[in-house]
Amino acid sequence: MIELPPRLAVRLRAELHRTPSSQWVPNAQALSERYRGTRDGMPLVRTALDALSYAALLMPATYAQLDGAFRATRERIPSFTPTSLLDLGSGPGTAVWAVLSRFPSVQRATTVERDVHLDALAQTLHSAHDVPVLQLQQDLTTTQRWPAHDLVVIGHVLNELTVNQRVDLIARAWAATAHTLVIVEPGTSAFFPMLTTIRQTLIDLGAHVVAPCTHCGTCPMVDGWCHFATKIARPDFQRLARGATLPYEEAKYSYIAVSRMPIPYAGARVMHDSTTHKGYITLEHCSSRGIMTSDVPKRQREAYRLARDAQWGSWLADATLFPSES
Repeated sequence: MIELPPRLAVRLRAELHRTPSSQWVPNAQALSERYRGTRDGMPLVRTALDALSYAALLMPATYAQLDGAFRATRERIPSFTPTSLLDLGSGPGTAVWAVLSRFPSVQRATTVERDVHLDALAQTLHSAHDVPVLQLQQDLTTTQRWPAHDLVVIGHVLNELTVNQRVDLIARAWAATAHTLVIVEPGTSAFFPMLTTIRQTLIDLGAHVVAPCTHCGTCPMVDGWCHFATKIARPDFQRLARGATLPYEEAKYSYIAVSRMPIPYAGARVMHDSTTHKGYITLEHCSSRGIMTSDVPKRQREAYRLARDAQWGSWLADATLFPSES
């Protein structure tokens, strides 16, 4: 289980203490209803109170989702040490914090956010870390280009755009990517077809898939959708915002990470938690051979140990240890 970076949690908690909880708690719950319901054409965040409530409600889960994608990216390209970050649709600045946790080599960041209230809150929260951030208040659908950055991130943005806007933004984001582009969206069946299309678009543009896929072939997922989960400890303010009692949240997400640099494709991605039986473990994994289910007997000690320790979303460096059983 992960936690919000302590400096971020302290600064956000301090901002929340400046506003009576009798104001931001019911506002956060109203935001939650709007977030899950049918949009009325108005932006979700409309006031400074909305921005604060939004951060209390969604920042921990969004951080967990981004962290999961960055962790997998770093695992696949451990030599990647980016020094610059471009965050497109940055909101309250969550991605900057998640990137700094996994890529401490980053020395400067550029964020792009059109909402003045989220941007103002992000500026306050960014003051709690040491990396200089250039905040650009721009509309992603109209800005023509950005300078190249080592790492480019698009988190929880594409599902709010039209198809044509997505295609255009992906092309411009890839043009601004010097090394690696990471896209993260909610882990639901509604958004997975969109990510599958984006994956192919990027491959057609010359990108090499880093994660979660271990190949650049056609996605073999026909039934269901490819998604993962990261468990995060809920801060006290998020429990208040959600009216929740559980001390943790399992944040589910789908993502695609691509790079300009080719990487070896020899492994497999664990698609679900393994199942332990008497004498063997069942493991579902995806590789260039497709989605496979392996029954790993205890007598195959090395494969059994790896299957036992594998977690949902883990990358298995040697897929040949797990032959297909079904």
